[in-house]
Amino acid sequence: MNQFVTEWNTWRDSRNSALATPFGWLSVSGLHWLEDTTTWPDAPGTFTVDDDGWVSVALEPGIKAGPAAATFDLMSKSAEAGPSINAASPSSSASVPSDTTILPKITEIAGPEVRVEENGFSAKLPAGGSLQWFTVGNVLYELIDRAGRIGIRVRDSKSPLLGKFFEVPVFEPNLSFVFLAKFTPFEKPEVHTINTAQDDLNVLTPAVGTVSFASEAGEVKLLATGNPASGLQLDFHDSTNGVSTPAWRTLDLGVPNQDGSLVVDFNRAVNYPFAFTAFATCPAPIEGNVVPFEVTAGERTPPFYFSEAGINVPFLFYVWWDEESAEVTRPWYARFGLDTTLLNPNHEHNAQSLVGFDGVAMSGGDVAPLTRKARSRLVKVATEALTSRIPVIGIGAYAEFVIRAQRELRESEGYVDGIEEEYAGTDGKLLIVMNNELTPQNAGFVVAHTDASGLIYVEMSYDIPLESDFDEIDEFEAAMEANAPITSWEEFDYRMVCLIRQHR
Repeated sequence: MNQFVTEWNTWRDSRNSALATPFGWLSVSGLHWLEDTTTWPDAPGTFTVDDDGWVSVALEPGIKAGPAAATFDLMSKSAEAGPSINAASPSSSASVPSDTTILPKITEIAGPEVRVEENGFSAKLPAGGSLQWFTVGNVLYELIDRAGRIGIRVRDSKSPLLGKFFEVPVFEPNLSFVFLAKFTPFEKPEVHTINTAQDDLNVLTPAVGTVSFASEAGEVKLLATGNPASGLQLDFHDSTNGVSTPAWRTLDLGVPNQDGSLVVDFNRAVNYPFAFTAFATCPAPIEGNVVPFEVTAGERTPPFYFSEAGINVPFLFYVWWDEESAEVTRPWYARFGLDTTLLNPNHEHNAQSLVGFDGVAMSGGDVAPLTRKARSRLVKVATEALTSRIPVIGIGAYAEFVIRAQRELRESEGYVDGIEEEYAGTDGKLLIVMNNELTPQNAGFVVAHTDASGLIYVEMSYDIPLESDFDEIDEFEAAMEANAPITSWEEFDYRMVCLIRQHR
């Protein structure tokens, strides 16, 4: 057992180190799909794609760029071997899975081609290929091909996500998740159409055989990708997905023995890059690749995630509004960068620690449905937030739990605030109460009242639509910076997220 744990710890250290490289997956900060001619704000130049698949970048005046290490290697090999030779693109290591279905092959295949132009660079990729192309300062521009779509992925060695990374959370190693399995190859690969981490992108992937093993849940049979001669890969779903793990994970199986035997060790299941960044194109499991038991082994969902809104903010949210409102608003929080853990105060019977969360909110239109234990739980959660000096927000009828927690905490600490009558708010408006860790004025909120204990009161009119007329995040940002009135609940949610992010 000790040797098992020691080897697992060594593997885990290697995995964390591989992720933390300057231009690794934690540095990814953008993805731009290319048309015939494409540029974007902060782009180093204009990108063009010709009819033969060559992609060129014409650099803006004053931009100083150089070939990335992978491109420089290709140029050197091409110079040595002659202009007609293509060098293969470097592959991902086993500990850092790629976000494409094109896996390393034993046989030689054509790789990327590169050229240096008078005012930029040109490159051409094989299907499904990737090339870390050129750098400008601390930013690397990667060229990718996914199902015939050409894109530029931006990697920033000063990414805030990379700066925050310590390690990927994991389940404790457990020998019961190690299985002796059998690989049965197909006569020829079966090609499947699969989804990816990008909603509008489907790709093809070849299954090369089945991996089967016995478990307490019965025989498990899953499709493997990769190459039996260079290493098999297993992408899978299980019932922990969306709870303690991302939507799917992957497992490097290595090379099977001559008799087809191999070991399936779920303790080494890892997250694809999409668990860390919105700008990955990771392949989903082939339909039906579902493990029929909870795989509480391997990597868990990382606490931090990078999207167009920046690093996510882990946030605990106790809520009891109507289900329709929750279904509408939760995707807004995700889009704006708030990673919410939604809890129903009547159903969550175990104490929820605030460790790892950047704030807590409680929101509801009526306290009558709450049990006595639920009400006590909300006061306790609010008290923990107040004593931990992290943001705590009470919305609607649930504002009373933040107020009660503040009153009891201040009294226990010997403060006499002299508040004889609580602020009742304005009829017809929603009351939002927060601690003074937050500065709502900075997010465009109008403060209606501040009491002697330090609680801040904001009011919102109920009579506004759910959805905003804004489509882009920069429109929400511009309205907030201009202190424009909040005209929808979507705008309210955006500003609440900004308020929390400003505290961080």
